[in-house]
Amino acid sequence: MRRTTRTLLGLAAVSATALALALPASAASASTVSAGGPSATIGTGGPSATTVGTGVRADFEDFWGSYYSKRYNDARARARGEVSTSGSRVHVEGRVYDKNSPWWLCGYVQVKFEDEDGEEETRAAKKCGSDGYRSFRFSERHVENVQVRVCYWNERTDSKKYCGRWDYIYEADES
Repeated sequence: MRRTTRTLLGLAAVSATALALALPASAASASTVSAGGPSATIGTGGPSATTVGTGVRADFEDFWGSYYSKRYNDARARARGEVSTSGSRVHVEGRVYDKNSPWWLCGYVQVKFEDEDGEEETRAAKKCGSDGYRSFRFSERHVENVQVRVCYWNERTDSKKYCGRWDYIYEADES
């Protein structure tokens, strides 16, 4: 009886995950989707201006991820989120997850902003423990491109470990 209950709960979790993955794909085909907050309307990522958060006007926005670290045994850190612009400022927000890793490894995401002169500013967020996620939000002015990389952070040696590749999530238009 317990095995049947566990199986049913497992199937329900898989179904809920599949539904959660299918909803953003179907929402992307709609012109706008409500994000549930006060005056939070999210567009399809096109160049049209939309309202984000509490009345901040966005010139551009798009979703990115999920991006992953390299594997450690059977565990991988993961991050996903969205990028938007308002005026000359680029905003990157998201969530970093740490699932099934040992206590000394934490999920770690790096966001690298590069300006038109080639100078880089890197920001990072860390999540330790398998329960839930950690939200992050970074922004910079006059950005040419933005890249994201997911790693593990080794608490024993205070260093990055098992990093995935750098992925571009935003590039300024040349026009």
